[in-house]
Amino acid sequence: MPTIYREPDYVYEDLVDLVEGRLRVVELTAINAEIGGPGERLWMSEPGLAVSEVYRLWHKGKGKSTDKAPAKGRYWAVDRDDAWDAMPRLREALAGVLARLTRPGSASEYALELGREERDLAVLAELEAVWLSGLSLLGEAYGPRAVERELNHELFIPIQAELARAGALRSRMLQERYGTGPDAAARAATELGWDIGKARRALAAGDEYRQWVRDGAAHARDRIAVRRPPGETGLPDVLAATLMTAACAYEDVVPGRPSPLPLPDELARWYVFVQGLGACVAVAVEDAYTPDGSPRDYMRVAPVAMVVQAGWTVRDGVIFSPLPYAEYLDGIEYDEEAVRASGGTPLPDEPP
Repeated sequence: MPTIYREPDYVYEDLVDLVEGRLRVVELTAINAEIGGPGERLWMSEPGLAVSEVYRLWHKGKGKSTDKAPAKGRYWAVDRDDAWDAMPRLREALAGVLARLTRPGSASEYALELGREERDLAVLAELEAVWLSGLSLLGEAYGPRAVERELNHELFIPIQAELARAGALRSRMLQERYGTGPDAAARAATELGWDIGKARRALAAGDEYRQWVRDGAAHARDRIAVRRPPGETGLPDVLAATLMTAACAYEDVVPGRPSPLPLPDELARWYVFVQGLGACVAVAVEDAYTPDGSPRDYMRVAPVAMVVQAGWTVRDGVIFSPLPYAEYLDGIEYDEEAVRASGGTPLPDEPP
């Protein structure tokens, strides 16, 4: 979440004016009231704009402020993030609200505080607005089917899988109590007050879930192209393949194509030829790397000429390079000359 404005360049009031005066935003007042500290604010881009972003004004830095004085090292800053990328943080911060909305009938807060459910529903409405804002650009670019696929992938499949796991657990519990014989369903139905059809389905849920997992794993092996480094990296095979596969996740790889440039031994271990980019190396981009991050967040392919020019180091068998990285593109800013030198074909400039 990059910082775009901060103290001491601007005082607090200026930061508010910069967001509300220069940007077309709407304030997330219900979310602010739920999770914001004193003075903290959240906004999102106005619906319908060609951007989908969340802005956060908060007291940033280390230390803890008191009523009498701010902590040393703390400062007010405005951070900007893509709406879709902001969702995990918002959902984590709003875990209490979402938990109440999941089980409203047993939420003691609703019994204790009249109208609390309406405030929670207002928070949910703003959270949905952020989520839909993140999906809107996807819909404009690829149509409603792309939005439906994304919602299915991010929401419905995980929820359905969680229900299936719960069903599998209940199935095991029932089988341990009633067995798996021909009379198991009848015994369960009688003791639990179920109809016989429900008992049969509940007893069978465990086997059905395990088969669903096995079918999904077979589908993944057919669908996902696993890439492996061509040379010995010193890493375990699965880890090396994980890093290489993450780097090539969105690339059109040309197998067996040699590099038109000589490759140092360290780079040759991670070599791959990519359509359009030419001879490339799978690298961990310094500016994108975090120790606990997913390889998909920091592993990329880069033209050999760019890596040679930028320089590299080897850490734990992985090539690290300080390549120019654009957060808004979520990728490397490729140099056209380096692409050509690596045997690739740069994209033509867009017409004015």
